Amino acid sequence: MIELRCDNEIKFGELFEEDSVIEVKCRSRRCGAGPGIVVLHGFDLESGKLLGTRKFREPPTMKEV
Repeated sequence: MIELRCDNEIKFGELFEEDSVIEVKCRSRRCGAGPGIVVLHGFDLESGKLLGTRKFREPPTMKEV
């Protein structure tokens, strides 16, 4: 797995070489993203087709604890 990060070390996605899949974080409310909810879309690198979407609860930050 290769993590895709900018110069500021912000993670934009993961590249799974063995599966030819890229996983990226979505910020759209239409996909279910919002405060405390993280949405990840998986795409096939060869066809560009959406393979699936996963949603997670974001862990609380130190300020929230």
